[in-house]
Amino acid sequence: MKEKEKIYQSLIEMYNNGIQSKDPKKIRGFLNNDSVELLKDDAQFYLEILQLRAASFSLFGELNEAGEEYRKGYSSCSTSGKWVYGVNWALQFMAEFSFKRDKEKINEAMNNGVKVLDQSLVDLPFDKYRDFYHLSISNVRAFMLLNAGRKKEALQSYADCKFIPVPIPEYNDKESLQILFAHFTKGIAVAIELKDYNLLMNLMKVISIDDHTLESEESLFRIFYETLVSAFDMRAEFITEFNAMFKIKDVLENTTPHFAQFLSLIGEQDFDKLDRFFHESYSN
Repeated sequence: MKEKEKIYQSLIEMYNNGIQSKDPKKIRGFLNNDSVELLKDDAQFYLEILQLRAASFSLFGELNEAGEEYRKGYSSCSTSGKWVYGVNWALQFMAEFSFKRDKEKINEAMNNGVKVLDQSLVDLPFDKYRDFYHLSISNVRAFMLLNAGRKKEALQSYADCKFIPVPIPEYNDKESLQILFAHFTKGIAVAIELKDYNLLMNLMKVISIDDHTLESEESLFRIFYETLVSAFDMRAEFITEFNAMFKIKDVLENTTPHFAQFLSLIGEQDFDKLDRFFHESYSN
């Protein structure tokens, strides 16, 4: 086994031991081991360990330190992979919602995430999925801006987006456009919180697999719900994030109260109340 591989395996073992035992001292021991810097010449090993270190810092609520780990690895990313790495970097700051600290901390974390996503937009590759990548980043960026109290900027995040329906082959391919679906709820949150009908319908158009549903005479909530449920059935990462949002709805009350109310109504499964909620939200 080569020396770098030995270092990599040793660090992986330290990390796994700490996580599996849930022992803060072991996790801190992993973080205090600076041999990760000996892996710089091997991008795959280096980036993986840096991301594990970032995740470990997040467990302690040390989000700036987590971000610093990602920053170290940015230059080691491939050209086509930089934007994904940037999204994952920005998402580290979402952990702030788990710590239930004050609103100022949330603002700081969200603003830090936005700065990273601005660079991710610059690094987007020019391939056939570029428009979907752009929307993926815009959903995360808009959600972060919204939770930082920057509502106008949140909507402006979509200024250059193209709301193109996901092709059925890509919908059926569970490996395709995972980041889009994994963070689509964030865009929905923005549309609901800001009561923006056009944004809501544009987002529905992207994930709809049945044009008849979008054009039906049903109430807005029924159209929304049927579109969402169909997408949930097709893409597990979509419903996983929706459920994750539901779990932090109490924290979201401080920054996105209207969306938090929607999540509470979803929890009640009272469709009549949800019908009224959508009617009142989008009637003006």
